[in-house]
Amino acid sequence: MIDLPQLREGQQVRVFQKMTEGKRERNVPFTGKLLKVRGIGVNQTITIRQNLEGIDVDKIFPTALPTITKIEVMEQVKSLIKGQPAKPKRSKKARKTTKRRTKK
Repeated sequence: MIDLPQLREGQQVRVFQKMTEGKRERNVPFTGKLLKVRGIGVNQTITIRQNLEGIDVDKIFPTALPTITKIEVMEQVKSLIKGQPAKPKRSKKARKTTKRRTKK
């Protein structure tokens, strides 16, 4: 089993899977958006969606699959980065003052 990075929904992920063609082996990347992380430990699966020529392709990978060589996180989701809220919270009073200013 490989070392898994911190996987969360919404991340841009690249999964390298080992394919054998005759006598040759090569790593085939599958790049897409992480839709779902399900299960724990050996039973964990990830669902990735890739857009190929206008058609969305979903692929489910068991993370304990021996043919998976590497999982890379290409892009983090801003709301999921530690220390950054999804939206800055504003008080009710602050929201009212901005509404009054825009009306004038």
